[in-house]
Amino acid sequence: MGMMGKQIGANRVVHGTKIPHPCGDLNLMPEADLALRMKIVECALDALQTDVHGPTIFEPDITYSAG
Repeated sequence: MGMMGKQIGANRVVHGTKIPHPCGDLNLMPEADLALRMKIVECALDALQTDVHGPTIFEPDITYSAG
């Protein structure tokens, strides 16, 4: 996902989970899925507040192991 964002020239790219469901995982229990989504959104909000010079990839602080 990060490479695609860089190729189209996006200044801020936040890594998600998978292409069909970039901000969650349907295989997780609802509580775990919500926690995963919150981490991705928090990372995106941090990315918006960060000065960047050109394409920059942001990695949410998550361990992704399902599906």
